[in-house]
Amino acid sequence: MEVSRQVALFQAGDESVFREIYERHAPALRCFAARYALGREEIDDVVQEAFVCLWEKRREFSAGDAIKAYLYRVVQRKSLNLIRHRKTRERYEAVPREEGEESFLEGMLEAELFRLVLAVFEELPPACKAVYRMSLEGMSHEQIAASLRISVNTVKKQKNNAHRYMRERLKGLA
Repeated sequence: MEVSRQVALFQAGDESVFREIYERHAPALRCFAARYALGREEIDDVVQEAFVCLWEKRREFSAGDAIKAYLYRVVQRKSLNLIRHRKTRERYEAVPREEGEESFLEGMLEAELFRLVLAVFEELPPACKAVYRMSLEGMSHEQIAASLRISVNTVKKQKNNAHRYMRERLKGLA
């Protein structure tokens, strides 16, 4: 069958042409994937995924050589991704349990510290709390003053009062 006709039938979704493409390229793609030191199942998965990708993008191909090049690129990319994933998993599994426990304790302490800061923040007077929250959200003194209809000096004073109060209440934690 003429290559351009075969490509046209493939683009149209002809499964028999797809099967021919698979049978023609799959053995070479398996050898190519084996160069990445993958296991037999991994090789089969990578090659299978490459053909699934090809089928999904079949309408984008206009030449037989483009199909072959695409398949090799997909196999290469998926093989490298598989190797990266394997290395990441091995690094994660190599972390000693003690470090995991320390990390858990650090997380608990951090959460407790955050809870304490939040509790002290909630103790602030409402006006002071509003100014401080807006400041933490990145608003300028002028924006806060305009939003709350107060002067810029009042904003500065409320913000300083909040700083001073929180610093004093949280002094023992440092």
